[in-house]
Amino acid sequence: MSDKTNTRKNVRIISFALAACIIFGGATYSGYALANRYRTSLEYTYQRALNDLSDYVSNLETTLTKGIYANTAPQQYGISAKLLRDAGGAKTALGQLPLSDVELDNVNKFISQVGDFASYLSTKLSKGEAITQEEFDNLQKLGNYAKILNLDLRDMQARFDDGTMEIGQAVTVMGNLSQETENQKEPYFNSGFHEMNEGFTDYPTLIYDGPFSDHITRMKSKMLEGSDSVSESDAKNIASEFVGTSSEQMNATEASAGNLPVYNFSGEQYAIAVTRAGGMVAYMINTREIGEPAMEFGQAAGKAQEYLKHHGMDQMKESYYVTANGVCTINYAYQQDGVVYYSDLVKVGVALDTGEVVSYNATGYLMNHTKRDLPGDILSVEKARQSVSPKLTIEKEGLAMTPTAGLNEVLCYEFQCVSESGDKVMVYINAQTGLEEQIFILLMTDGGVLVM
Repeated sequence: MSDKTNTRKNVRIISFALAACIIFGGATYSGYALANRYRTSLEYTYQRALNDLSDYVSNLETTLTKGIYANTAPQQYGISAKLLRDAGGAKTALGQLPLSDVELDNVNKFISQVGDFASYLSTKLSKGEAITQEEFDNLQKLGNYAKILNLDLRDMQARFDDGTMEIGQAVTVMGNLSQETENQKEPYFNSGFHEMNEGFTDYPTLIYDGPFSDHITRMKSKMLEGSDSVSESDAKNIASEFVGTSSEQMNATEASAGNLPVYNFSGEQYAIAVTRAGGMVAYMINTREIGEPAMEFGQAAGKAQEYLKHHGMDQMKESYYVTANGVCTINYAYQQDGVVYYSDLVKVGVALDTGEVVSYNATGYLMNHTKRDLPGDILSVEKARQSVSPKLTIEKEGLAMTPTAGLNEVLCYEFQCVSESGDKVMVYINAQTGLEEQIFILLMTDGGVLVM
C-alpha cells in the first residue's frame, strides 16, 4: 500500500473522529441546555407557587379579619365564599412546592380547616341561621394564625428574591445532607417550612360540623364505650374462632393504639384485628390468591348476608358495592325500625371464584353504633317530597340517619330517583326542616356502583 493511500486513510479517520467529537459535543451541549431549561422552568414553577401561596394566605388574613366585622347575611355569605376560594388556591399552591408531608402537615391542616369552616358557615347561612359569637371567635383565631403564616411566607420570599439560592437548589442540598453533615445549617426553604409547620402545633381547637373539625380526631368508639378490656390471649382466641382456625396458627403482631385500640394477629393467610375494649373483630383480611370469577353480584351479596348473619349482624341493609381484582366489596348499613343508619357501616369482600368472604371491616360500625333517640317532630313524607326537584321521578323512599361532614348525624328522608335523562339520583331531605341535605348521582359500572 502506498504512502499516499495511507495518508488518505488517516485523513478520513481523523475527519470521522473530528465529526464524531463535534456531534457528541453538540449532543452534550444540547442535553445540557435542555436540562438547564428544564431546571429553570421547574424553578419558575416553584417560585410562582411560593408567590401564589403567599398571596392566597394574605387574602385569607384580610378576609378573616373582615369576617369578624361583617354583620349581615349577604356580606357574611360573600366572605365565606371568598375564604373557600382562597383556601382552595392556597392548597393547590402548597401542593406544587417540593416539600414532604412532614413539613406540610400542620400548615396543610390549617388551610384545610379555613376552607372547611368557611363551607360550614356558608351552609349555615343558606339555611337562614345566624353566626354565633363562638363562631366569630373562631374566625378571629383563624385570622391570628393566618397573620403569623403570612409573615413567615413573606420572610421566606425575601430570602429567595435576591437570587443567591434557588428553591430547587435548596431542596437538593437538603436531600444530600448526610448523618455527618445533618447538624450543618439547613437550606432555608426546607428548614423554614419545618419551623413554620412546628409553629402550628399549638393550634387552637375548633369544634364545628366539618371534616377537619378537631373533635373528629378525638372521637372514640360509641359502641365500645364502657366495655371491659380483654387480654391478648382472649383476643387471640376470638380471632382464631372468627376465621375458623386454631389459636396456635395465629401469631400476635404489634398492637395498635389510636381512636380504636386493637390487638393485631396474623396467620398463614390471615390478618385480623380485635378491639382491646369489648373484644370485637374490627377487620379481617384473607390474603389467598383469587381465581377466575365464577359468580355474579347477586350470588356474592347472598354469601355476604349469610356471613353477617353467622356473626350476629343480621340487621344490615345492602348499600353500594365495587368489584376489583376478583373481589366484590359490599357496603352494609345498620337498619332498625325502617330507619337506615349509614354511619354504622360494615364492608364485606366476597371472592368471586368460590364465594368465600376474604375481607371484613366493621370499623365504621364499631365507632358509631349506639342507641339513638329519633326526633319526634318530623315532617310527613308527603311534605318532604315537595322539596325534591320536579325534574326527578321518585322510585323509592324511606328514612335514613345520614352522617354530616363533621361525623354528626341528621335524620333525612331518602329518595331514590331517576331523572328525565335516565340518571340515578339519591336526594336526602332533612326530616325536620325540609331542606336538601345532600344529593348524590349513582353511576352504574361494570365494576359496581360509584357515588358522585
